[in-house]
Amino acid sequence: MLSDSQLYPAAGASAVVSIIALVISGVALALFFGGAGAFWGPVNDMFVVVTVLALILPILAVDRLAAQHGVGWMRFVSIITIVGVVVIAVGQTALVLGFLTLDGSYVTGGIGLIGILAWLIALPILAFVSGVLPSTVGWTAIGVLLLIAVEAVVAMVMMGPLVAVASVAL
Repeated sequence: MLSDSQLYPAAGASAVVSIIALVISGVALALFFGGAGAFWGPVNDMFVVVTVLALILPILAVDRLAAQHGVGWMRFVSIITIVGVVVIAVGQTALVLGFLTLDGSYVTGGIGLIGILAWLIALPILAFVSGVLPSTVGWTAIGVLLLIAVEAVVAMVMMGPLVAVASVAL
């Protein structure tokens, strides 16, 4: 088990890796849908894997902080989130390896996303209600949740409800 002095800096570095991987994933996805070639689809998928797996240390760090402040319910959220992260990573990897269809990856992505959304909802509670996290973390989580909602609504209006569901899963 990592000590606090090991976990927290590692979680910070891991969060940076996750953000960088997410940006690369988005660029690859744009290239794929922009017609730059089928090569970019699997690149996007594998950077999604890196993005979610790199969230594990930040999830564990937040869980530890919550436990130190007596916020026991966060353990449940952390477990759900880590299970979700693993479901996404396995699903995207299976897609790239040809063991799962694109439609199947929407299912694994959607199921996994539930855990990540639970965590994103918990972060503002930990920041504003429990005082476990800085308010900037709470506001950032709210911003991410709002962006997810706006993207889903735009996709639904522009392309229909099924695209919105698939888009949120992605």
